[in-house]
Amino acid sequence: MDNLEICCKTDMGRKKSANEDSLLVVKLGEVYLLAVADGLGGHAAGEVASRLALIEIEEFLKTNLAEGNLRDAMQGAIAKANREICLLSKENPAYAGMGTTLVAALVFDNRALIANIGDSRAYLIGNGIRQITRDHSLVQELVDREVIAAEEAFDHPQRNIVTRTLGMESEVSPDFYDEELSGRLLLLCSDGLSDLLRDQEILETVVASPNLDEACTRLINRVNEKGGKDNITVVLAREDGLDV
Repeated sequence: MDNLEICCKTDMGRKKSANEDSLLVVKLGEVYLLAVADGLGGHAAGEVASRLALIEIEEFLKTNLAEGNLRDAMQGAIAKANREICLLSKENPAYAGMGTTLVAALVFDNRALIANIGDSRAYLIGNGIRQITRDHSLVQELVDREVIAAEEAFDHPQRNIVTRTLGMESEVSPDFYDEELSGRLLLLCSDGLSDLLRDQEILETVVASPNLDEACTRLINRVNEKGGKDNITVVLAREDGLDV
């Protein structure tokens, strides 16, 4: 797909003193790689983890990406990133315990192969909005076990406890989703966005925006108007020439 229109922005938010989110938008041959990583860990370790994850994923895919086997390539890239984060965490005491969430998409021929670890998310926006990824979080597990209702998860005090990240274990198991874009808009984001904006608010903001750049800006501004308690990262992508 040569006509993919992409806009991406990241913002520190109103409460954080640093931005531990990282984003990546790059074209590798005929495949677009889009990714958002949200780092975990103090003393800049989260920023190191998120940046390292995306560097390793891009470098791996540059030499291992095969259009007919995107899933294996992405699996290998994520495994490599996990190994490098674990290694650096062990070698440098300042980075002990660091990790990062990840949501990444390989877009090719009007399809998106999406992988996620943690609570960074992917959505599809068209006539409505649909969350593609499923959070790896304590609150999602409570919803799955019917301990709490899905609506309660949005305001739950333990919402930010993730159960799966890069750097947590020597082996990592991302979830994969294969989606046809079909004129719809793909949104990747860190939880700084989804923790403060409900799905309908995201949809309304994007639909009301004249272009992708303005949609990114308005989403971030709306989060900051609600307090901006975390870093906010947004990637929007669609077939060029389509209306928002």
